[in-house]
Amino acid sequence: MSVQSNSEIFNKLKLTLKIGISIAIFNVTTESHWKRILIKSSLISAILCLISTILHIANAFQGKFTSNLALSFILFFGCIQIISKTFFMRYNRNNLLELLDKVQSLHNNFENKELNSIAEKNLTKFGNIWKTCFKLGKVLVTIGVCSFSIANSVIGDSGVVIQLPFIPNNFPYYTQIMLLIQFIFLIFGAISIFYTDITIAFFGFEIMAMSDILYDYISENKDRIQEDPDLLKIFIIRYCQIVDNIKRFNNIVSLTNLVQFVTSAFLSFATFFFLRSNPRNPVAYSSALMTLFQLFIPCVFGEFIKIKMERLSTTLYLTNWPDLNLKDQKCFLLVLGMTQREYGLKAAGMYDVNIYTFIKIVKMAASWCTFIFTLETTMGKDN
Repeated sequence: MSVQSNSEIFNKLKLTLKIGISIAIFNVTTESHWKRILIKSSLISAILCLISTILHIANAFQGKFTSNLALSFILFFGCIQIISKTFFMRYNRNNLLELLDKVQSLHNNFENKELNSIAEKNLTKFGNIWKTCFKLGKVLVTIGVCSFSIANSVIGDSGVVIQLPFIPNNFPYYTQIMLLIQFIFLIFGAISIFYTDITIAFFGFEIMAMSDILYDYISENKDRIQEDPDLLKIFIIRYCQIVDNIKRFNNIVSLTNLVQFVTSAFLSFATFFFLRSNPRNPVAYSSALMTLFQLFIPCVFGEFIKIKMERLSTTLYLTNWPDLNLKDQKCFLLVLGMTQREYGLKAAGMYDVNIYTFIKIVKMAASWCTFIFTLETTMGKDN
């Protein structure tokens, strides 16, 4: 197993990752012409869509929350999420690029052949998982955008959830024009959300790969730690690198995760309301699935990173470090002290990013939906 093999694993992913990072941080300086258009259009269309949905909501709201307004709110909060994520990712672009360099060094910097062999196995595994997620995500996003647009086209005027300024409702082919513009907004919005999330997912997978590499290496050599002093050095350096990368990754996605939680709560509410109002509409189910999926992604990464770090900490503790000399014991105890801390992801440094948070947000959105739907039903009966 050669270092060159690990570099090839990264290079195969780098081309796709590069455009994902450019869209996520709105970097248009060194891209090709068509990529610059794509990157610019993703953010510009989100801003225009946000303005259009605000105009529609302001003009369509008549004291009652309808299915049409629910669809408009889905676009509204989706645009808020895109714009906010792009802003915070661009703000942290230096940290993101530094993390990319550190991840790249993971693919070509190993102390020995055994560690290189373990690394290739884990990097290949997580690289294949990421590529599968990328392909599956593209299919799901394509199906979601197309089904949403086709369903809105079928229902006509009720499917129009945006409004452009200075274009009256009686303008010739108004409905068709609005549906076409909605479709364009959806395409670029889906591209922005997909590439931003898949870029974040890449770094999450790489951190999990780092953890598994060290875990496997420690598991195979934990009884040799007193025989080979270099092993202790490798254990400590590699563990500190993982902790540093988790902290850097957490700094990058901390505010992004907060935006994800807030917008996803309202997105879930809107999709649940639309689903409850239109239980036979397949678009309602696909919209709910995509909303829950984009919230589930960061939560499952936070959960897995936490679990893998806890497992790694336990494995470190179970090495025969008491057999080390006094100097090495003191050094190792410092590392064991680090392992007592919980290493996971947090939103804005306050809220844990894990499955429990995912469940809480979904339950909260479902409660809102039940309350509003019951209120609307009661008011309808009274009238």
